[in-house]
Amino acid sequence: MPSGWERIGDVMVLRIPPAGRAHAATIARIHGQSLGARTVVEDRSGIHGPTRTPDVRMLWGDGTETVHVEGGVRFKLDVARVMFSSGNVAERTGIAAEIREGDVVVDLFAGIGYFALPIAVRVPRATVHACEVNWVAFEYLLENVRLNRAGNVAAHLGDCRAVAPRGVADWVLMGHFDAVRYLDVGVRCLRSEGTLVVHGLVPADEYPEALVSQVLDGIERAGARVDAMRGRKVKSYAPGILHAVVEARATSVPKEFSGVVPSVRPVTR
Repeated sequence: MPSGWERIGDVMVLRIPPAGRAHAATIARIHGQSLGARTVVEDRSGIHGPTRTPDVRMLWGDGTETVHVEGGVRFKLDVARVMFSSGNVAERTGIAAEIREGDVVVDLFAGIGYFALPIAVRVPRATVHACEVNWVAFEYLLENVRLNRAGNVAAHLGDCRAVAPRGVADWVLMGHFDAVRYLDVGVRCLRSEGTLVVHGLVPADEYPEALVSQVLDGIERAGARVDAMRGRKVKSYAPGILHAVVEARATSVPKEFSGVVPSVRPVTR
């Protein structure tokens, strides 16, 4: 039997051990009927590639499209075509609580609006630029903007390197495990100063130093000074591996600057 399950709207997602796969359909039916789901799918191997595509198969039910409601925000999606992690709810609501009216936010990896929509709904006078390269996720992003009447979201289809607005952001959200590779993009999005929220995977015994070091190095290489940093754990991703976040307050360094950029000790919470 599965050791646990995840519910996204009225779709249940199971991870079935190899020994149970011969009985997968029965296991799915029992779970679905007992817990009132419409559809049950198997998560076969997680999320893949830069477009974060799930590898699932339907075991029981009549469709994989659903609407998931979280903190008053509606997320429409197809669990077989785009990712959604209900385990990141504290991070989604927490970052929204840090945004203030009038702030400009650039979300470089918006997906279906995981971070952009909670911010837009809770802070209606903030402006949110949501960039997404996966056209399937982008279509759901547009639909979710309509569902939530989030008129303060500007959606941009394409690679964030090409479509992210420059020099406008008080906050840059980088919710992708390859985010450190895009720190130059994040820095270009900032006004003269602002905060970058950088996600990544880190060995548990190297937290937070490994991710902090990468973020600090990437921001400095992009021509900015790091003024303050803090790290936090989001959740356990795999045995010995953490999903972590570093928030870095950065200031653009003038081209004529020739001094030494100071390192900053992280504050872990």
